Amino acid sequence: MRLTNIFLLIFVMTAFAIGASLQDSEDEVIINAMENASVTINNITLGETNDTYTNGILRITETYIHFVGTTIFEVTKLGMFFGKENPEYFEPSFIVKIIKLLIWLAIISLLIQPMFYLIIFIVMLFLWLKEKIIKRRAKKFAVYTTDETEAKA
Repeated sequence: MRLTNIFLLIFVMTAFAIGASLQDSEDEVIINAMENASVTINNITLGETNDTYTNGILRITETYIHFVGTTIFEVTKLGMFFGKENPEYFEPSFIVKIIKLLIWLAIISLLIQPMFYLIIFIVMLFLWLKEKIIKRRAKKFAVYTTDETEAKA
């Protein structure tokens, strides 16, 4: 599991926990606050230049900013309403347990590649030592056999 996915999962769980804590508030207040925030994101403009290529890149970037902003606010709104309707899933002990699990998962996922490199290093070291031992034995045997043949002659 990638680190980005873990952070996104933590983000969604946080939205669920916010919704669970807002049980007594009205839905209209939540909707209005989220709509105001999404309107602010959609009002972002990056400006215009005299260069056609730069304008195209600015338009693409602006559209991407609107997409990401709208996505974040809609996912947050979904999480808040889900958490508000299902508060039993969001007990503090349950959230702490899930966060600990995600942190351990992140640590393990970051250590997988270095552990693979360590295993490869150990195998390569073993092969190198094996080759050195075989050469040493072959050299010793070659010296021993030449000494015997010289003694017989």
